[in-house]
This record gives sequence, structure tokens and C-alpha cells, in this order.
Amino acid sequence: MKRKVVQFSVALIIISVVITTVLSIKSNIKSFVEEKDSELLNYCKLINNTIEEDYDQNITPDLSYYAKIFSESTGQRITFIDPKGVVLGDSMAGDDYKNLSNHLERKEVQESLKTGEGMSNRQSKSFKESFLYVAAALNQNDETVLITRVAMEINSLQIIRNFIIKSTLLYAAVGTIVAVLIGMFYAGKLMKPVYEMEKQLEITMEENRKAENIRKEFVANVTHELKTPLTSISGFVETLQDGAAEDPEVRTKFLDIIAIEAARLKRLIEDILIISDIENKREVNTNSDINVREAIEETITTIMPIVDAKGVTVKTDFAYEIYIGGNYDRFKQLMMNLIENAVKYSYDGGVVTVTACKIDGKVRVSVKDEGIGIAEENIPRLFERFYRVDKSRSHKVGGTGLGLAIVKHIAALFEAEIKVESKLGQGSTFTVIFKN
Repeated sequence: MKRKVVQFSVALIIISVVITTVLSIKSNIKSFVEEKDSELLNYCKLINNTIEEDYDQNITPDLSYYAKIFSESTGQRITFIDPKGVVLGDSMAGDDYKNLSNHLERKEVQESLKTGEGMSNRQSKSFKESFLYVAAALNQNDETVLITRVAMEINSLQIIRNFIIKSTLLYAAVGTIVAVLIGMFYAGKLMKPVYEMEKQLEITMEENRKAENIRKEFVANVTHELKTPLTSISGFVETLQDGAAEDPEVRTKFLDIIAIEAARLKRLIEDILIISDIENKREVNTNSDINVREAIEETITTIMPIVDAKGVTVKTDFAYEIYIGGNYDRFKQLMMNLIENAVKYSYDGGVVTVTACKIDGKVRVSVKDEGIGIAEENIPRLFERFYRVDKSRSHKVGGTGLGLAIVKHIAALFEAEIKVESKLGQGSTFTVIFKN
């Protein structure tokens, strides 16, 4: 591993050297061009000074002649252009300068007219050769009267550029090839664990974010759900303390309400503790054989007061004795929540049917009611904590909003699947499928 790290480090060093070399070359070339720009601009200004003296002495300068002699002294192409772009003299064109096209649209000319100076690097439209152009405006009485342009053949720059490239990039190219080969060979192996860790970190961060959002939402909902009965209890107690206790009828009515709210508070706390125990894996590891029929019949017997109060008939249908493995108490809790919900949301005098069967090696337990039903758009959110399809009705039937969340958690303990079928006004069917 140490040798791999060393080799990879050497490769990185080579790559760094190559990058530095390339950047250095670019910087040197840029500096060279800027130096030539400055040099050519000085030529422009010196030429303009000479011509300006002619203007000051009311002498009309022979620009064609000046183009020739200044070109000979500087070794560069000299061009004189009027503010409208007409060429007034050019050292390369000689006496044919009048046949040159209008130069008004040239970049360096445009910049000179705007700022007094301009430059560009391009191919000459007149002579089809590449030049570095630098131009400077000559002003008289705050008005541009002439643009002097000095052009250097780009081949001069190319010689310098080629020299730099040949003398420095040859070794850098070899180093780059070696670096690429090393990188291709080792990068995958060395970086694979890093990529896997990065991916796992992203997954973990996303899970933590979701968990934090769930936690915040849960705390907010719990606070709200606890506050409601506590506020009610506190209000009635204060009323009794203020003198309402003297009236036996009022006292009895208020105490009954306090008892209902206290019971609701107790159920809410018990449900919260159940979810907390399951989520924090504070579960007793019992993997006993559960007699499905017996467990369901015991559950129905337990909730018979609710069934009788509603006037609902609970029917069962078991093809034969069916067993599943798991925690007996948790299974009863799951069935109690499903059956109690079916009863509470049934119409008075309705029928709730509980069936258990085995299909394709899987145990299917269904609870069907003929009650109010659930709209299709609400089904995906049924198992969220504190989610209620009809909040006002849920409070009337005494729900805590955690019943189906508990069902989902217990089903997860059994590695079971839950399916819901429902239509408004026609009832609902909850089916839990155990792998057994």
C-alpha cells in the first residue's frame, strides 16, 4: 500500500510539473505579446509626433512617403488611415495603397476611434498574412484626424513560440504520457474506496436529513397532540376550582370530560412509547409459533365493548389452523389496531370481516369493513404518524393518529407487507401478508 501511495504521489508531481510548465509557457507568450504591443504602440506615438509637427507648421504630410521610411526604420508594416477608414498610405502596398479596402471595421481602428489606442491579432484581409496590429489616433483640436497603425508579422511571434514549445514541452509531453498511464492504472484502484465512501456518506447524510425532518415533525405533532387534552383538562379543572364543583350536575359532567381526555392522553403516550420501543429496537426476542385464529379471537374479545357500543357485527373466516412465527403480543397489537379502526369507521350496525388464509406459502390476514372508506389520494399517507383523513371524525372516535403507524412498524418487525384497498362510502380492506 505504501509503495502504491508513493507511486501515485510521483505521478501527481509529474502532472503538477506539466501543468506548471504549460501555464508558464502561456504566461511567457502572453508577456511577450504584451511587450510587443507596448513596443508597437511606442512606434505609433513617435510617428504621430512627427506628423503632428507637420500639421502644426501647416505642412501636408506625405503619408505614403512616411509609411515607407518608418517601415524601413522599424522593420514593421506602417499604415495610415483617416477617421472614415480610408487608407492614406501603406508600406506593403506602396503606390497601390489606394486600392486597399476601407479599414473602418478593423478592430484596432474602431478601438482607436473610441479610446485613442487599439490592437488586434488576426490575418490581413489585404495580404492574407497574420499580423499583430497596434493603432493610435492622432488628434487635432479634440478631433481625430489620422490613425497610425503599426503591424508586426505574426511569424516573428511564431518563431519565439515554437522555440519555447520545443525546448520545454517535449519533456513535459513525455511526463504527461507517463502520468496519464500511471493515473489510468492506479486511479481506479486507489480512488474506488474513496468513491464508495463518498457515496455512502451521501446516503448517510440524506438518511440523517430525512430522520431529522421526521424527528422535528414528530416532536411538533406530539407537542400539539399532548397540548390539546392537557389544555382541556386544565380548563375544566380551573372551572371546577372557581366554583362549578358546587353544582353536582356540572361537576359530574366536567369530571366525565376530564376522564375522557385523560384516557385519550394515556392512549397517546402508550402509542408513542410503543413506536419508540420498536424504533429503538427495545424488543424482546421472541420467535414463538403464533396461532393466528386464537390471537385474533382474543383480540376481538378484548374490544367487544367498542364493538357492542357501535352495534357492529364482527365476523371471522379461518380456513384452518394457521401459524406464523414472531412476537405474540405484537401480532395481537397489530390486529387490535386494524380491527378497532374497522369498527370505529364503520357505520352503526355495519359488518367487519376478519379472514386468514395461506396462499402460495404466505399467510394473508385481512380486515374488511363496510364503512366510510378512504379517498384514493389519501391512501399513500395513511401510515404516516398523526396523519388523519378526517381530523374532526378521528377526534370523535378517539383516535390518536398513531394506530396505523404502529401497524406499519409491527409489520416491519414481521417482515410483512401491507396492502390497502378502499373506496369512499364502500369501506376498506387492510391485508397483511406474512412470509411465514
